[in-house]
Amino acid sequence: MLVMDDAAIAALGVRAIDLAGPVSRALAAHALGEMLVEPKRMQLAGSGAYAIGTHGLWQQQDRAFFHNLVGLDREPVKGARSTYRSAQVLFRSSDAMPLLAIHGNMMSSVLPVVMTLIAAQKFAPETVEAVSFIGAGLQARLHLDALTAMFPLKRIFSHSRSRSSSQALADYAAARGIATVICDDPQEAVRGGDIVVSSISESFGVEPFLDTGWLKPDALLSSVDMLRPWRGARELLVIADDALQARQMIEVRRVPGVFPIDHELGGLLAGEKPARKGEPAPVVLFHPGCCAGLFGMASALHEIHELSTDR
Repeated sequence: MLVMDDAAIAALGVRAIDLAGPVSRALAAHALGEMLVEPKRMQLAGSGAYAIGTHGLWQQQDRAFFHNLVGLDREPVKGARSTYRSAQVLFRSSDAMPLLAIHGNMMSSVLPVVMTLIAAQKFAPETVEAVSFIGAGLQARLHLDALTAMFPLKRIFSHSRSRSSSQALADYAAARGIATVICDDPQEAVRGGDIVVSSISESFGVEPFLDTGWLKPDALLSSVDMLRPWRGARELLVIADDALQARQMIEVRRVPGVFPIDHELGGLLAGEKPARKGEPAPVVLFHPGCCAGLFGMASALHEIHELSTDR
């Protein structure tokens, strides 16, 4: 069985955009019933320790998949940062042969970027010149790299609870020839972007301070922080990576229920028509991470490695 950590995956030179196609096919397969998956299940202790797991079968591909994530949510322990590690195992289902084990943070860190790219390919405005980042940490940098490769970005808007984080993101963007507007007011940042990426860390328990009414009429909002910092009542098209999982999370109040789920992303990729009403409305992507997306990534990494060793 092949074992890969973050360094081994990086050595393959795989970019987020390289995974968008395979993950799109996996999401569509799930929507069409060709892939069977379980929504993520979570156990959370009073100490903040948690364990998350999910699994699935992709019949046409002869694959089975398990994903596990273990971490410590520091919300109950102020003054320290959260930490987590994930692991995935890919099997050939016909003979239960393990093919690939992955450990580290790459899968969980890159999946949100891949989801954003897939949604941008389908729902971003025709002209994307500005991206807004609410939260200026790792997800902002990963998204900036990926979106710069997809669109001719001229500027970014950045709002963060830490001015130093916004400045660090501005320096990162400047090295890529992109100007940054650092915004003390989050409304200014949201209003500026054709695409808005919100990735507020430690978002559980945060009072909403962002309003969907600030979005441009044709904007795409990618909410890595599971819509926890958002409020608003304007007309939206809300898309989830896994609609069943999203509704379960809303039911147990892990995420706000003020944004009803209109569609599953895989269904739209498989040919379902978006239920837009009246004037164009912002598209909101709610993606806390789903089995189908991780399954698609793991299958693609295994195939890329096999091709590279055959050369």
